[in-house]
Amino acid sequence: MEKTKIRLTVDLPDHLVRQADAAVSVGAARSRNQLIARAVQAYLGQLEKAMIDTEFARMAQDGPYQALALEISGEFESTDREALGMR
Repeated sequence: MEKTKIRLTVDLPDHLVRQADAAVSVGAARSRNQLIARAVQAYLGQLEKAMIDTEFARMAQDGPYQALALEISGEFESTDREALGMR
């Protein structure tokens, strides 16, 4: 099922257009449009990953969170050992 699309006008430096055309010509995408859509999607995925990594880094410095994580870990220690066959 095709999602709704919105037409945009984008100004790109000529060297990027040439690179995009070269990529399309070797089969990286069916069209400039598809190539650009994939590139934007990949970049947004990288941004999301970076934001998640930043949040995990904050959690490592968050004292109350670390205390809670240790408490939860302690509560499941016996079942973790059992699951790993470490009795």
